[in-house]
Amino acid sequence: MQSAENLIQRSVMKLIPSLSKDAEGDHYCPICGRFVPKTQIELFGKVRIVQSRCQCEIDKFIYDQKQAETLIQRKMIERKFDISELGKRFEECKFHTFQLRSGAEKAYQMARDYAQNFEHHQEEIGLLLWGIPGNGKTHLAAAVAHEVKDKGFTVVFQTMAELLERIRNTFNKKEKETESEIMTALRDCDLLVLDDIGAEKITDWVLDVMFRIIDGRYRKKKPTLYTTNFFPADLLIRFMPLEPTEEDKIKAQRIHDRIIGTSIIIENKATSYRRELAVKRFREMSGA
Repeated sequence: MQSAENLIQRSVMKLIPSLSKDAEGDHYCPICGRFVPKTQIELFGKVRIVQSRCQCEIDKFIYDQKQAETLIQRKMIERKFDISELGKRFEECKFHTFQLRSGAEKAYQMARDYAQNFEHHQEEIGLLLWGIPGNGKTHLAAAVAHEVKDKGFTVVFQTMAELLERIRNTFNKKEKETESEIMTALRDCDLLVLDDIGAEKITDWVLDVMFRIIDGRYRKKKPTLYTTNFFPADLLIRFMPLEPTEEDKIKAQRIHDRIIGTSIIIENKATSYRRELAVKRFREMSGA
């Protein structure tokens, strides 16, 4: 497959006429077949005859350039946030491996419907999966991420804590990636999955980073999938520093409003699957 840079270069060379000599021969648009006449222009005091281009050719050039730019952007995002590097546990989180238990039926069905119809949700609308710890919210979020990625979309999956740590590490001068590069990928990916929001310790810096991520997605009308252990209304309090200023309160409110306003809110009512497994292992070990 030709690189995006080569695609742009070839498109430009085809579109821009040579000015070193007068154009010769007739030109017909390769798309619509229309005859395209030549044009006289004055360049550095000399009159040159150049070949004009049909609007079809110009439109195709613009389209090819946008496609190439999209490809460059996609490769950059996938290079920085390759979900295949998240580990075996994440790789196994698919819809067909989800243990469907009582209380999780609605969350499972809505998450699956969202992934299957992601093309219709590209503009802004995401999911907010909430419920007690260990009941499968992250598994469902990962399953959505896998299915959407398999459709050819760019997906970034990160826990909020890991993401904040990664951005914080960019302050180290020896770090190769920059905060700007990370923020651009988070803003431009087709689907951003933020796992376990509300669990992070809020400082002024954390609040500012969260706001820039969520507001950036909001402004570009890009969907985000959130998971949290907290009741959605309580997230507003979770986004407040211990001693919030008026500015902090406003910023936290705006974050909360953007999340609630752009999400389909789904409660996973199932009990903790991790706790059930722990109880089962204990009983097997104790012979109960």
